[in-house]
Amino acid sequence: MTRTDATRPYPAAPQPGVSSLSEIGPFRRLRLALALSAVGQWLTVPALTASAVMLTQDEDVAARAQAVGGVLGLLLLPAVLLAPLAGLLAARADRRVVLLAADALRFALVLTVPLLDALPWTLAAAFLLGLLGLLWTPLALAAPPALVPDGLPDDAPGGGTAGLRAAARRSALRAVSAAAPAAAALFTVLALLGAGLFDGAGDRTDLVLYANAAVFLLGAAAVALIKEAAGAAPVRVPSPLALIARGGRAGAPRGLGAAVTGAALVSGAVVGAARLHAAGLGGGDAGYGAVLLALTAGLGFGIFLGPRVLGPFSRRRLLGLAVVAGGLALAVAALVANLPVAVFATAFAGVAAGAAWACGTSVLAAPADPEAPEAPEAAEAPSPAYPRAVALVTAFVAVTAVPQLAGAIGDTRFDLGGGVYDLAGTAAALLVAAVVALLAGLLAYRRADDRRGVPLVPDLRAALRGEVYVPPGEEPAEPEEAPAVRNRGVFIAFEGGEGAGKTTQARLAAIWLRDHGYDVITTQEPGATKIGMRLRAMLLDRETTGLSLRAESLLYAADRADHVTNVIVPALDRGAIVVSDRYIDSSLAYQGFGREQPVEEIARVNEWATGGLVPDLTVLLEVPPRTGLARLSAPADRIESEPQDFHERVRAGFRALADADPDRYLVLDASRPQAELSREIQYRIREILPDPIPLGTEDATHTFPAIRDV
Repeated sequence: MTRTDATRPYPAAPQPGVSSLSEIGPFRRLRLALALSAVGQWLTVPALTASAVMLTQDEDVAARAQAVGGVLGLLLLPAVLLAPLAGLLAARADRRVVLLAADALRFALVLTVPLLDALPWTLAAAFLLGLLGLLWTPLALAAPPALVPDGLPDDAPGGGTAGLRAAARRSALRAVSAAAPAAAALFTVLALLGAGLFDGAGDRTDLVLYANAAVFLLGAAAVALIKEAAGAAPVRVPSPLALIARGGRAGAPRGLGAAVTGAALVSGAVVGAARLHAAGLGGGDAGYGAVLLALTAGLGFGIFLGPRVLGPFSRRRLLGLAVVAGGLALAVAALVANLPVAVFATAFAGVAAGAAWACGTSVLAAPADPEAPEAPEAAEAPSPAYPRAVALVTAFVAVTAVPQLAGAIGDTRFDLGGGVYDLAGTAAALLVAAVVALLAGLLAYRRADDRRGVPLVPDLRAALRGEVYVPPGEEPAEPEEAPAVRNRGVFIAFEGGEGAGKTTQARLAAIWLRDHGYDVITTQEPGATKIGMRLRAMLLDRETTGLSLRAESLLYAADRADHVTNVIVPALDRGAIVVSDRYIDSSLAYQGFGREQPVEEIARVNEWATGGLVPDLTVLLEVPPRTGLARLSAPADRIESEPQDFHERVRAGFRALADADPDRYLVLDASRPQAELSREIQYRIREILPDPIPLGTEDATHTFPAIRDV
């Protein structure tokens, strides 16, 4: 385990390097090149869709709908079926060469669409562009971190090599994602420009396609100007269908699948129906672009807003409610036959879907290292790739089925007794998708709700005031006289693998609690007592050899028994809050899962050693072992120096313990920014806190309780 009782030595002299990504010239140039290519990739969606509609303009609505669904489905089909093949191809080629070739080929493909002017070739080009996009995307996200130099110390500005590479991944992802609304805005401008320059629909569509090809050409030229190699580490692209099946068997977090399905259905239905629906409302390609811009901008804003809106409100509740809100907004866009209303409702639907995605991935999804070796199925837990796979497959079904459904239903007129209401086929298809999304949101709310029995409306009102709602019958009663005994305290344990940041987050949580007037005890395992310090030296010293596995487990239990008796229980009895860096779950994960000893026997020994004391909250910080161990700047201790497969088993063990007792655990991806982790930890701790002044203390002393630390 990480040695928290001593300061780790740092290099004697500072190593030369960089302190921010802006100082890395190749990274800046590559990010610009990737942003250009991403704009071209997103622009192919409306460009090819508009081309398909133009090529079928003399046919009926059903034929146009089939063409739109065919183009959109073929763009996504490679990502659904051929993802592992793209990973194999990417692993065998130089990243810079592949990025350059992908843009050059996409330039040529898009350029041929207006030249050949045939629907079959447009469909074929959509599939080929989807295949090239599948090859380009993982490399675009993996190449920028490889340009961060090796050897930067962890205490360097920017977090050293590991910190800068994580920031580079986030920067690349933002560049690729932000290109979506930029592409929608560019399409809208080109459509308006074409309407002013050309009379024929074919010429207006060709303008967009030529501009799309030009963007790919610019992206290829930008990549060609980058001479630095962008790394050669293998890129793993798992199969979405396999991830969905494996995620279900591993026990995906409750409500996650339904929520992601609903959010992706809302977005996919809009993309699938937008071109024909905008045309029916008199918008044409410009209206289509406005709808896509509203959706993509709304998604980005919702993803940003999701972790921040309604701070005291449960993220698990917000997950399902956001999907419900997205479904309602989609229904409004379907039923109100007015283009500005449809654009506004689509923007709101995008915000709701983005917020649902942010809440689902940050609160319920389990982190994973995409480059780590696969763990055994029995110990495997859903990773961030699992919700992405669910979203991809749902979006594929939506963009393929919604246009077909719109064409099959057709336009319908209803006699409302004194008036008529015309319901377009696209509106009917959107309405069906909205109903399904509503049902998915309600299911996600029911399954993920962590405040059962608490009424929703008062909970929302309290959150708007910045408070956590407490039902009327649950407020602490005012005693008639000071009680003879004080309140029992709160026990919070921080767990996780090596380098996960447990000590840092435990310290920040203790500081936050003290700032709010609580009596806080910070402690650790092993080594919180004099006896424990001697046991710690034996357990973590690399010179300790020949220690049997049973003896190791018993020594940890002995340290814990002394720790509970002399530190934790006395603090809890006086009403303090105990924040501990590790507790029983570390023994279960390390000595049980890691050492492959019977977990049940170790649990029984530790239950006897602690008198059955269980934390009120266990914060599990998860980080891939390879990443966590790389953060350590001192020589590895006896536990840290264990092989990689040992730490993989430990990680799987922590996840299994968390899945078995989800109400006690808060599971967080420790690769996220420190401030985000602290906010989520504070939110969860707030739910279990007592009054900062124990009952009767103010009457007796008129002072706050003492603040102590050990």
